[in-house]
Amino acid sequence: MSSRPVIQGRAQILIGDTTSHGGVVISGSPTTTVEGRPIARVGDMVTCPLCKPHVFPIIEGLGAFTDNYMAVALHGHKIGCGATLIASSNSREE
Repeated sequence: MSSRPVIQGRAQILIGDTTSHGGVVISGSPTTTVEGRPIARVGDMVTCPLCKPHVFPIIEGLGAFTDNYMAVALHGHKIGCGATLIASSNSREE
């Protein structure tokens, strides 16, 4: 079973998680990890194969939970091109 945190019913996003456009989270916290992977926050970068310039920041997060003053990104939050973040192991969302 995954140890990925679930906040308000949504799994936390980590480097390597994907998006609804087929992109991948490529940057995250320099200090906070889960399952050995850095957590993603507003401002961290995500690739998008469908939209130019192909790299966008995370633009939505939960401000009540921060890491280095940056809101933590959760499953379902958006990136700059409008794609939705998808936690690769979101089974604890129930």
